[in-house]
Amino acid sequence: MDPLFLGIDVGTTSAKTVLADLSGATLWTTSAPYRYESPEPGSAEQNPEDWWDAVGIMVRELLSRSPEARHRIAAVGVSGQGVAAALLDDAGRPLRPAMLWLDVRCSGQAELLNHDSGDRIARISGKRPAAYNVEPKLLWLKENEPQIWKKTWKVMTTTAYVIFRLTRRPVMNYSDGGILLAYDLRNNCWSEELIELMGLPPSIYCDLAPCAQVIGEVTPEAAAFTGLAEGTPVIAGGEDTSSAGLAIGVTSSGAALLSLGSACTMYIPIVEPAVDPRLLSFPHVVENLTLIGGSMVGGGNAMDWIARALSPGAPSKDEASEILATLTREAAAVPAGAGSVVFLPYLAGELQPINDGFARGVFFGLSLSTRRGELVRAVMEGSAFAIRHNLAVAGSQGAKPERLVAVGGPTRNDVWCQIIADATRLPVQVMEENGGAPLGDAVLAAKGVGLITTYQSMVEAHSRRRRLFEPQHDASERYDQLFEVYTDLYPRLKDLFPRLAHPTGNLGQQA
Repeated sequence: MDPLFLGIDVGTTSAKTVLADLSGATLWTTSAPYRYESPEPGSAEQNPEDWWDAVGIMVRELLSRSPEARHRIAAVGVSGQGVAAALLDDAGRPLRPAMLWLDVRCSGQAELLNHDSGDRIARISGKRPAAYNVEPKLLWLKENEPQIWKKTWKVMTTTAYVIFRLTRRPVMNYSDGGILLAYDLRNNCWSEELIELMGLPPSIYCDLAPCAQVIGEVTPEAAAFTGLAEGTPVIAGGEDTSSAGLAIGVTSSGAALLSLGSACTMYIPIVEPAVDPRLLSFPHVVENLTLIGGSMVGGGNAMDWIARALSPGAPSKDEASEILATLTREAAAVPAGAGSVVFLPYLAGELQPINDGFARGVFFGLSLSTRRGELVRAVMEGSAFAIRHNLAVAGSQGAKPERLVAVGGPTRNDVWCQIIADATRLPVQVMEENGGAPLGDAVLAAKGVGLITTYQSMVEAHSRRRRLFEPQHDASERYDQLFEVYTDLYPRLKDLFPRLAHPTGNLGQQA
């Protein structure tokens, strides 16, 4: 019987599985939702048992649909939301709910790390300290929950925890581990220097392994819980962004992954690891490649915001969709440049490349003649400029992609996709939605057990382009002019943003 491969992705609010064959065709998919809790301001927590329960529900459902698959599954791959911090005791039990990437209670610890050692950490790990990451959370727990901290045996990400439950092996893959601040990007190992610098015990870190490496087998306990066959090989797996990139064929430096959702992420594979403190760098699931790029606040949520802002009352979901379609048509009728209105899309602070939680959205260039369509188009253009800004910084490190490979709900907006192509001067390939990160995990699993020698044979079978947007010369010329204004605006306003949060304007006290 032909082998099958199981991919599992455990996200922030739901988990998904894919069962794929050797050609890369997706045979079955399942999903399971769960929630995170916010017991106090700035917190975001999840019980790691919820992740494991979701895996059990999904795999059992999948195998109930196709009982013969149990003995055909040749390997399992797992990915998950990055940098969740789950603390386990020496019996392998969670000591408390995991702190998710959304949890910002450790902002003070992140700021102190950044102030004291940010440059050194960035040079070795490829990223500056920020509240989303694991180590500031560990320092917060060390200070605020010392009794829990004393009992900690290992800290695990979502992926590492699920793999631990499958195999009882405390292993973290290069891609997932590579987002942590303690990771040595150039040597694919934990940095003893950075761990000591941050004041953390080395013993709490899991072993590291290449993403496609088999690190264990499904234990009898895990087999009984999930329905998987005991002894099924389990690979180290990946971080969800990089697994999703593999699934749509972003496996070389010629293509950049552009994921458009509520927010926006853009990563470029490069051969030689490169570090820029304004961006994030971490290993791709594809061996010998590093991803460099970042995340931006201004994705689909920016369009949702402008639609609400320009709508009377509180429209229903269906009404909001109709309003957004109308606004998009009005924006399409406006020439490139939005009537010389420039929008900074920092509606909830901004991540890369400015890394400023105080930053806020700005319309610049409004006049009495500014129309609604120009405002909407300016929002689209501002989000496109944010992508170009990250591309420009990555380009300074030698990352120069030839095309953007795009997925996500906002790619259904043709006007926006064309603006992105024009503003970046890069073709935008919009891909058919496929299995996403869990499909990438299944492809990794096939590689890990040696049933494929290259990724392309499985990836090309399902990586299909839906639409191509080529840059238009005249629009690109206009955007070149406005991009200079865009990049000049933030430095001129930077010192003013904190005063919106602290009306006294006492910046010395705020620092």
